[in-house]
Amino acid sequence: MPFKIKFERLGIFYMLALSGIAASIIISQIFIQNFIDRQQNDSRIINIAGRQRMLSQKISKIVLQIREATELSTVKSHRDELQETLQLWSEAHNSLVNGDEAHPLNENNSVVITDMFQKIEPHFVAMVGNAQSIADLIDQMKQVGSKPDLNPFINNILANEGDFLAIMDDIVFQYDREAKAKVEGLKKVEMILLAISLGIILIELIFIFRPIAKNVRKTIASLIISEEASKNMTREINKLYGELEKSYQDLEAVNLEPEQPMIFLKTNDFGKITYVSENFKRLLEYEKEELPENIIQLLERDGYNPEFIKEVMNILTAGKTWNGEIKLTGKSGDFFWLDTSIVPVNNRKENKNELMVIARDMTEIKEAQLRSREINREKIEKRVKEQEYRSVLILEGQEEERKRISREIHDGIGQMLTAMKLNMEAINPSSSVHSRRRFDETKSMLKNVIKEVRRVSFNLTPSSLSDFGIAPAIKKFCNEVEKLSEINIIFDNKSGFINRLDKHIETNVYRIIQEAVNNAVKYSKAENIKVSLEHSSSQLRITIADDGKGFDVKKLKESGHFSASGHGIFNMKERTAFISGNFNLHSEPGNGTQIDLTIPLN
Repeated sequence: MPFKIKFERLGIFYMLALSGIAASIIISQIFIQNFIDRQQNDSRIINIAGRQRMLSQKISKIVLQIREATELSTVKSHRDELQETLQLWSEAHNSLVNGDEAHPLNENNSVVITDMFQKIEPHFVAMVGNAQSIADLIDQMKQVGSKPDLNPFINNILANEGDFLAIMDDIVFQYDREAKAKVEGLKKVEMILLAISLGIILIELIFIFRPIAKNVRKTIASLIISEEASKNMTREINKLYGELEKSYQDLEAVNLEPEQPMIFLKTNDFGKITYVSENFKRLLEYEKEELPENIIQLLERDGYNPEFIKEVMNILTAGKTWNGEIKLTGKSGDFFWLDTSIVPVNNRKENKNELMVIARDMTEIKEAQLRSREINREKIEKRVKEQEYRSVLILEGQEEERKRISREIHDGIGQMLTAMKLNMEAINPSSSVHSRRRFDETKSMLKNVIKEVRRVSFNLTPSSLSDFGIAPAIKKFCNEVEKLSEINIIFDNKSGFINRLDKHIETNVYRIIQEAVNNAVKYSKAENIKVSLEHSSSQLRITIADDGKGFDVKKLKESGHFSASGHGIFNMKERTAFISGNFNLHSEPGNGTQIDLTIPLN
């Protein structure tokens, strides 16, 4: 069954498992929220029940104060306080027993508490009745001297108070015991739901992620086999390229001596032309007044990219010399090549800065080389065309396979892992310290797995390479590796290289830099890694340097370490040879490592 079909089926299983986790979380939250509501209600019930004891004692205290009072105003004041306390006490009692709108407490008392309220009811009724009788009698009083005999009512209140307090204590303690029992029950339910959630996660790991990992390993294994075949093919092509290079050298052995460099132009530091040599006017077939006023306009007229011109002027403004080949077109439409150096100089005599354009005409040599290369080119290229075509197919197949695996990992496994991480964060672990520690460790491991999946996915497919070219792709790669490795990785495009290369050259250059940086991150123990690009008209120079521990290059060469297939440096050399580049490695123990890569641009 194809990997994609398996993945879709596993995705369905995963969604079912995810639904199970979501259901367990929702149920858990429902239980917890309901419990919190009930717990708040239980707290109020216990508080009101405890206050009933205080109010009963307050009623006894007030009636005793009434008996001892000698002034009518004092008796009336105590009577008002008694009536207010009695009303509050009665309402709270009825709320505890039956519940009401004023006090929306739990009406479903347990059987034990209901029996206790039945026992306390006669004492409550007796105390309420006698207290109300005292209040009614006081309302009929006109002066203290005519105060009726309240002692029978007071004695009845005091006689029932003790029994009321004892039973009320039992009721409060029973409420507290039942509240604690609810907490214990919630703990058990929570543990069951947690076990279900963790069980679902375990099932996902065993029956979903494990099969996906096996399929990924199988695909990567086939990719490794394909890469080995590519390496063997690369070695064969290298031999043919060696013969081709020798043939080119024979063909390019033209007996032409290049002209001596001479001053062609002078400009001020803003690029305005102040001097034109006769040789330059002869090549261009223009008079001085027909020339552009500025060297920038001269380059723009011949179709040079504004970005390229801007980078050249930035280099000159910084006081550095620019070297390269320039192709210009004369008045008649013929073009010619100049091997050019633009040098910033200071004219002390006139006290001003100038730009001196020193060049030599390379047109005849270029044309001779092109004619020489055309001789027998078809015969020479035919010897490598078939092998090169097969190698390109293998490399392109590898890149496509990497892209496919990267998409599967990023869009499939990566999304699943992220969803699992969110689910685990939503789970509330038990109060056990050991369980919480294990749960936190599991979440931490999952975060590391997600980070590693993203790193592998990024390394497998550099999408920015095909979209923007080698320089932006390397810059993005350095930024991403810096985030993942926490090592300071610097990218420096010294000459502002922005040109696009052949697809297979860009891919191999990117893979070489990727291998070099990853090796430095893994093995060098460096604090800083720098990737530099610098180019001329004929070649692109790339440097990867680190300040790590370095190693003994000579010793490893003698041991045959670098010639072993599969070694990182061996792979970089093979890829460099495939794109006709030069590879140099410099390293010393304690002094870091530097890799220099030179790629021809012609």
